[in-house]
Amino acid sequence: MTIKPKQDVEAIICQKLTMILKEQIGEEVETATAQVLGDTIIVRFKGVLPPAERMMAKKEEGMELIKELKEKLIEKIKPLLEQTIKELTGAEVVDIHSSFNPETGERVEIFTLSKDLKEVF
Repeated sequence: MTIKPKQDVEAIICQKLTMILKEQIGEEVETATAQVLGDTIIVRFKGVLPPAERMMAKKEEGMELIKELKEKLIEKIKPLLEQTIKELTGAEVVDIHSSFNPETGERVEIFTLSKDLKEVF
């Protein structure tokens, strides 16, 4: 694997994962940031709720429906997310922790890796 600056790897992770969210589950991301911290990658996506879901999120029942749907959708694409992270970092994904907040329209994905990425930078 070619050694790249940390900021480049983080930018590529954001770009690739944003594309996957759009193509696979229809989430349009306003902004994305990634941080590589040893054997962990944290990716924060802001503005993933389309207007119809923002309207639904104004009521408790709507928030629960959106959250349930988003959880099911992300479960379906976890293998693709794992494969993408492996291709970008050379490390196996040990676990993925997903969180979605319908009130703020933010999604956070935390990837735990099989190795520390210090040698990538």
